[in-house]
Amino acid sequence: MTDPTLPDVPRFDADLSTFADCLTAYESQGRTLPGAFVTPAGDGPFPGIVFHHGSAGLMAAARTSIEMLVGSGFAVFAPIRRGHNGSDGPFWETLVTHPWGSAEMGPQLVEALDSESDDAIAALEWMRAHPRVDSDRIVIAGSSFGGVMVMLLAGRGAQCRAGISFAGPSITWPDAPALQEHLVAAMGRAEFPLFLIQAADDFHLTPTYVLAGELARLGKPHEVRVYGPIGVNRGDGHGVFNKVPDLWGPDVQRFLDRHLAGRA
Repeated sequence: MTDPTLPDVPRFDADLSTFADCLTAYESQGRTLPGAFVTPAGDGPFPGIVFHHGSAGLMAAARTSIEMLVGSGFAVFAPIRRGHNGSDGPFWETLVTHPWGSAEMGPQLVEALDSESDDAIAALEWMRAHPRVDSDRIVIAGSSFGGVMVMLLAGRGAQCRAGISFAGPSITWPDAPALQEHLVAAMGRAEFPLFLIQAADDFHLTPTYVLAGELARLGKPHEVRVYGPIGVNRGDGHGVFNKVPDLWGPDVQRFLDRHLAGRA
């Protein structure tokens, strides 16, 4: 049952018809999980972006931004993690059994997201092994909980060039001190450059300031962009990846050019 105190965000939707033309599958810890794989025309190999969806699963609205990245010359893999979009495995929300915001809830959320990060690692390895992808020029990106995946993989020493987090853990941040501590620790272990992106009308901007502050304190390469409001209500900015690719596109392109030197 959904906790009534959770923010009003869309629940996951098993309908992947928007991605029907590009669905594939990857293996993670004995599970066969779906994903969408889109590439530019030609044989490649292309630089790659692994894009991680948020807590609501892979949404149709992400297709436009994914196609924009493909149009810039990238192969994009959008893996679906366990329990999302009707895939095999437990959905994260079913694993958080304590009341939202309680002291016991935070560690449960951390454990659920850490488990999903195993799928994110498996998806990165799938991408690195694909013959149409340049395994030395791969970036990971993600929105909301997908942005958390980027941070967790940074802390796990994932083999990629850089990471981009859109909207990060902005919904859950104030309610889960355990997640705050976990992500601050991950920043301390990060070995690749990170780009933290939010819009001003997101739910909370604190995670970007705190995590970027930790990266700055440690002298780790990173960039931050907090754009102006993109909607009319608080929380509208949480959809920054899906809603306004023309806004963040030039900054992301510059970041990718910088950290994927030599890409076609």
